[in-house]
Parts: sequence; C-alpha cells; structure tokens
Amino acid sequence: MMEQLGTTCENESCERPLGDEEPMLVYETEYGERRAYECRCGTVTVTVHRRE
Repeated sequence: MMEQLGTTCENESCERPLGDEEPMLVYETEYGERRAYECRCGTVTVTVHRRE
C-alpha cells in the first residue's frame, strides 16, 4: 500500500506531484533514505523511507 503513495509539493497553494524528473538530493543512512525534491514553485519537500 505504501508503494502506491506519491510525493507532492508541500506548498499548500501548489501540491504538484513530484517525481524523479525534479531536481533532488538523496541521502542514505543506516536507517533509510531521505530525498529532498525542489518543486518548480521553489518549495523543497523532504521524504523519508525507512529500511525494514
């Protein structure tokens, strides 16, 4: 079910879908992966994916 969730811009007036085509920074730790997406509106959205 979680795999079906999409990433969207955190800006309340934008909420555009974000994907691999957006500039992003990927950071991995022993606990999982963090991604920072930069939307065209200028908002940065960070996602966290935990390792199981």
